[in-house]
Amino acid sequence: MYADADARPRTTWTSSALADALTRDARAVERYSRHLVLQPHGAQLQRALSRARVLVVGAGGLGCPTAMYLASSGVGVVGVCDGDVVELSNLHRQIGHGVARVGELKCASLKSTLEALNDGVHIVTHACFVTPENVVDLIREYDVVCDCTDNPRTRYMLSDACAGTTTPLVSAAAVGFEGQLSVYCAKREVVDDSVVRHTPAPCYRCVFPTPPAAGDRGTCGASGVLGVVPGVMGTLQALEATKTIAGIGESMCGKLLVFDSMSARPTTTLNVATERNPKCVRCGDAHFDVAKYDYDAFLSTPCPTAFVARDDDRIARGGLDVHAALPHGPGASINAEMQASGPWTRVTPREFDARAFDCVVDVRPSRLYDVAHLEGSISIPIDALDGDTARAVLEKYIHANDDDEPIRKSVCFVCAGGNNSQRAADWFAQTETGKRARVYDLCGGLAAWRREVDATFPQLS
Repeated sequence: MYADADARPRTTWTSSALADALTRDARAVERYSRHLVLQPHGAQLQRALSRARVLVVGAGGLGCPTAMYLASSGVGVVGVCDGDVVELSNLHRQIGHGVARVGELKCASLKSTLEALNDGVHIVTHACFVTPENVVDLIREYDVVCDCTDNPRTRYMLSDACAGTTTPLVSAAAVGFEGQLSVYCAKREVVDDSVVRHTPAPCYRCVFPTPPAAGDRGTCGASGVLGVVPGVMGTLQALEATKTIAGIGESMCGKLLVFDSMSARPTTTLNVATERNPKCVRCGDAHFDVAKYDYDAFLSTPCPTAFVARDDDRIARGGLDVHAALPHGPGASINAEMQASGPWTRVTPREFDARAFDCVVDVRPSRLYDVAHLEGSISIPIDALDGDTARAVLEKYIHANDDDEPIRKSVCFVCAGGNNSQRAADWFAQTETGKRARVYDLCGGLAAWRREVDATFPQLS
C-alpha cells in the first residue's frame, strides 16, 4: 500500500494484444468502428479503453450494466468482484444474470455474460467480498475502480484504499426511485498517447465524513428499487469510467449527480469538495492503514444531532430505542443466559410453527408486510410500535379474555432477519402491558422461516 498518495508509480501505457489488434485485425476494427470514427477522440478513446484495467466491485443492479458496457466497449481487462450468489429476487434489475443461473456465483454468471458480449476482452473474477484485509490487493492491479455496491462499509473501504493508491473511484448508488454518481480519490489526466497521470482528489470521506444513521442506510433489499434505476445509474457509471479512462469530457470529480426517476427533469449536478480535506481521517493521515482501521466502530458512530435528540426524547418518554444493542446478538443468535432468565424468549421457526400465539406482530415496514406476511399476523412497523395507536392495539389483544379470569396472553414479534424483533420484544416485555403477557420473538426472522419451514415464502430482503 502507498501511504503517500504521491508515491504511487505513474502508469505508463504499454502495448496490449487488443490495442495492437486495432491496427491489424479487420474484425476488431469493425467491432469498434463506431468508436473509431468519433471526432475528435475516436482513435484515442479506443486505444485507451483497450489498454485499461477496470475493477467492478459488485455484480448486481449497478455492476451488471457497468461491466457489460465496459466489456462491450473493449476495455482490455474487466475485473468483477462479488462473493454473493444469484437469487430470483435479483433478476428484475440485475440484467447480467438469468433464471438458469440462480444459485450460481454472481461473478461467474456475469463473466459468462461478458464473454458472450465480447470474446476479445479479458474477464477476471474475484469470488469474494471486500474486506479491510484484501481491499488494497484487490484494487492494486487496476487503473480505475467502479463501486457498484450498496452498503456504507464497502464504500468507505474502497474509498480509503483508492485514496491511498491514487486510483480513480467511480461510485454510484441506486435505492428506491433515486440514484447518485460521483468520482472520488483521483483525477486521471492523459498527457499524450502513451502516458497518463493520476493526481489526488477528494475521497468519499472528504465529502461524507460521517456515515449515515443505521436507520437511514437504505439498500435495495430493505428499501426496494425500481428496476430500471440501477440500470440508468450503472450505464452512467460506465460512461464516467469511459471518460475517466480516456481523459475526455468533463469529469464528475468534485461533483455529485443526483437522479430522480420520477421527475421530468431527472438529473441535478451539485458542486461538492474540489480539494482533499486536510482534516479528513483518510486524506489527512499519511499513515492511515485500511487493514487496521476499525470500520465497525466507525459505522456505529452516533447519528447526526437532530436524530439523536429525537431518539433521546423518544426513549425518555418510555419509547423504543430502534438502534438498541441486540440482547441475543444478530439474526438467529441465542444467548443461553438471556434465554433462561430474560423477560422474553426466542423461538426457532419450527417451534413457532408448532405452537399457537394469541398475537403475532410483524414489525417490518408496512410495504413489506403488504407484499407477503404470515397468516393471522398484524402489522405494526417498529418505528410505530411505541405509538398510542399501537399500544392500544396490543392492550386490546392482551386483555381480550373470554371470561373474568386473567390470562397471560402470548405475543410473538417477527421481522425480516431476527434483529428488530428482538428490540421490539425486549422493549415490550418491560412495558406495563408486556409484563402481563408472555413475550417471544422469532429467531432468525422470516428469512429463517423461509429456510426451515416454508420455502414458498418470498424472499423480500
